[in-house]
Amino acid sequence: MPHRFIILCGLLTCSMLLGCPSPQQSSSYPLEADKKLLPADWMELSITDDRLKYLTPTTVELLFDLKNEIAQSRATPLGAKPPMTEALIDQRSRDMNELCNNEMLTSNEILAKSMAPEMYNTMKTNPELYLQNKSNEQQNMRGVVDDWNRWWLIDEPSPLSPYPIVSP
Repeated sequence: MPHRFIILCGLLTCSMLLGCPSPQQSSSYPLEADKKLLPADWMELSITDDRLKYLTPTTVELLFDLKNEIAQSRATPLGAKPPMTEALIDQRSRDMNELCNNEMLTSNEILAKSMAPEMYNTMKTNPELYLQNKSNEQQNMRGVVDDWNRWWLIDEPSPLSPYPIVSP
């Protein structure tokens, strides 16, 4: 019996001294290789570009419709008022680039490269731990209030009659 206790203490001491390796934080998704696929400006791509396969046909149509509108607006004669101002062209170009980037990075082909695209790493991030701790703390505090009410017998209505009882 004492030998088992000594062996158990030795194992516990070794495990405390050596510890367990903590998982290392992996690179976040999207992968760097996927980010390199993103064009600097989607408006400069031709219809034969391979990167358009990551977009839906509707988005490709919207992209080239916007390119045509911008080309027509810039080709208006000098005296006439263009349909779109340069500020509007810049804004719509930024919006289209953002839409195309988001759609490409969430396309099935890109997501299929990652086994678990939602999981950034094997550890919980600090905000996730913070929210879980706060949630547990709130549940515990609600439990304390319930316990306090039960202790002082104020968690249920009184069994006594609300009307005064007078004996004759």
